[in-house]
Amino acid sequence: MNKSIFLRLVLLFFIFLGAPLLARGEDDDDYSKGPLYGKDMYIPSLVHGSLPALPAKSGRQYDLQYHVSLYYVQDVKYFLDEEYPELPESRERHYEKNSIGIDAESCVVEGAVTYNILNNIQAGINLRFISFYGGILDPAIEGFHDFFGFENGGREYFSQNQIYVDIPYGNGVSLYLDKESAAFGDIDLWGKWSFFEDDIFSLAAVTMLKIPSGRIENLSGSGYFDAGFGILSDIRLFWFLTLYAQAGAVIPVNDKATMMFNGLAGVGINPWKIFSINVQMNFKTGHVTDAPPQTNILAGFTVKNKNFRWQFYFEEDAFTNQGADMTINFMFSHTLTLNIKS
Repeated sequence: MNKSIFLRLVLLFFIFLGAPLLARGEDDDDYSKGPLYGKDMYIPSLVHGSLPALPAKSGRQYDLQYHVSLYYVQDVKYFLDEEYPELPESRERHYEKNSIGIDAESCVVEGAVTYNILNNIQAGINLRFISFYGGILDPAIEGFHDFFGFENGGREYFSQNQIYVDIPYGNGVSLYLDKESAAFGDIDLWGKWSFFEDDIFSLAAVTMLKIPSGRIENLSGSGYFDAGFGILSDIRLFWFLTLYAQAGAVIPVNDKATMMFNGLAGVGINPWKIFSINVQMNFKTGHVTDAPPQTNILAGFTVKNKNFRWQFYFEEDAFTNQGADMTINFMFSHTLTLNIKS
């Protein structure tokens, strides 16, 4: 995928931002808008399924929602070897491939449709188009880290705007890429049942199935099914404050991959009915027994006016360094109420 195709995808996405922001809002008093919604774009996690970050509260029967989401991802992982037991003092750039796990920039476009079968029963389908390329923002990202004194993950020793992925994964799935690629990813099917709800507290059960429609040679799928289940909870303490907690497991249908725990803890600050600020941590164990867990921090905001919704967040694994170095997400969604009469 060349730069011109990438820029066209970005332009098509931002066309959706022209929906009417000044439409009158809904009349209910619930200001909560759910946790930040997004797929983990770290390459080992990208090819596996994960539980969707949904609100536990129920919706309206016959509502149909679609969303279009754009992810920009930058990642670098540097593996020290016998030749480089420590990072060299000089920032002379080189490209020793046996020292690189991930050096990639990617753009992912996600489309999804969700339907409320009943007020408390919801089903959805997600599909992604995943593209990897050498990059156009390597100098900017490196400069950003240098300016604020952040670790560059070894990217200061790599030739810029390259693509190379070679992860010793150990579960029978070879994660390798040394050229640009663009492909459709796996399809996610999920269902949610909100089984308890009052003015303050909501509980829901969620289940998911990942269909292996992607291709491992393009790093767009694992080649096997994943199934998952979990519990979602919302706590609306005050009109301006909502807490979110979720936990569950994803089970790969592959005897060399291991069951994965998915957890989420977040807070939503809702100063106005149309606007919320969210901070949350997404916790995931690895897909093989020796993989460290991810502790991804997401910070962003949601704007919701009538049946339109916009989301933005910034994501980084600041603790275990087992997530993508940087993920930026923009999402637009629209809800249609279908008047279905029996």
